[in-house]
Amino acid sequence: MLKRYSQSEMEFIWSELNKFLTWFRVETTVLGVRRDRGEFKYPVPPDMIDKIVIDPREINRLEKGWIERGVKKEGIGHDVIAFLMHVSPQIPEGLRSWLHRGLTSYDIVDTALALQMRDSIDVITMGVGRLMGVLKRRAYEFKYTPEIGRTHGIHAEPITFGVKLANWYAELVRHSWRLVQAREEVSVGKLSGAVGMYTIDPKIEELVCARLGLKPIIATQIISRDVAAVYMSTLANLAASIGKISVNLRLLSQTEIREVMEPFGTTQKGSSAMPHKKNPVGSENISGLMRVPGVNYLVALENLANCWHERSLDNSGAERVIFADSSILVDYALARLTGIIENMRVFPNKMMRNLDVTKGLIFSQDVMMLVAEKSNFPREDAHTIVRSVALKCWGDETDFFDALCEEAEVMAYVTRDELRACFNLDAKLKNVDYIFNRVFGG
Repeated sequence: MLKRYSQSEMEFIWSELNKFLTWFRVETTVLGVRRDRGEFKYPVPPDMIDKIVIDPREINRLEKGWIERGVKKEGIGHDVIAFLMHVSPQIPEGLRSWLHRGLTSYDIVDTALALQMRDSIDVITMGVGRLMGVLKRRAYEFKYTPEIGRTHGIHAEPITFGVKLANWYAELVRHSWRLVQAREEVSVGKLSGAVGMYTIDPKIEELVCARLGLKPIIATQIISRDVAAVYMSTLANLAASIGKISVNLRLLSQTEIREVMEPFGTTQKGSSAMPHKKNPVGSENISGLMRVPGVNYLVALENLANCWHERSLDNSGAERVIFADSSILVDYALARLTGIIENMRVFPNKMMRNLDVTKGLIFSQDVMMLVAEKSNFPREDAHTIVRSVALKCWGDETDFFDALCEEAEVMAYVTRDELRACFNLDAKLKNVDYIFNRVFGG
């Protein structure tokens, strides 16, 4: 587990202690259902889970072995059996023969895993909500702040910084919906035994799942890993969007652009060699880490594809890594990115200066449409005329409006005032309110 990037709530969900507690929760729920159905009469204490002491170290000792007086003692090599050996002596004697009766390991492991994934999604959903709240607030703060839009890294046409943030918000709205869908899909359980043919009455599975808030699913010894892949793909998709936002913040922080800057502590230092440096280390950290969930998703797909017959062990070891690591990283990245966006400095004056860097070239589309309209030329011909002037301005860094006014092939069809009207920044931003209403509601 990635301790460096762990936040307490998510760390606990994927901790060994919580894993074993969740296994015990499933086991005791089975006991409760079987007792209620009259399979045995001994009472199942409702607070049994609060009274036992689960020691992951002892369970691992039983599984993997230990050294006693210098002699290596062999472990049993099976984590569920070690778990049952650990908890069985702690429950009432009358229940011990019924603990895990008729079940296979993955009846417990996979049903408990569903509960862990569901809890994890709940935490991530709250993190997404917090990030959306900050994005919305800052989007409205810079709703009308002009900024150059860039395609392929090159100046294109004006937008506003608020619109940029609103786009990120809208992307997270879609992720919120995907999290809801994923929560529904992973909330499944099974108690169908060694190969899915039900050693116990299938009704027990239905009742246990209902008490746990899960849906019973037809399975072999394990729940098919398409369910796990849905969880991992949802995290990977969200991680990619988090990474994209982080990369864009890094780009906007470059010295030549310098439209935003990450929060930088009063005692923080950016370089051991260069005292002036204020590096976007938070965004760099996030964009690097967000590559991991995508790779882990590929592992989940391989776990699905390479399951032999009714069960093989391909998924087991890898899942001990990928579920916890991806969940923890996405949870961490959401929190860190929220803090960055909430506290980042924004430089509207620099945004305005950057708009003017190309000396009017960003209005070339409006000029082209004007020339096409006034000349009755096909659009392609108007494009060629305006392009020739624009490329000359690119080369010698001259003012686009002035160059157009000196171009006879342009001025033969338009007036200077008509041309000047094309260079209207406000006209380019006239649909900001419409965009905000679409994203945030009227």
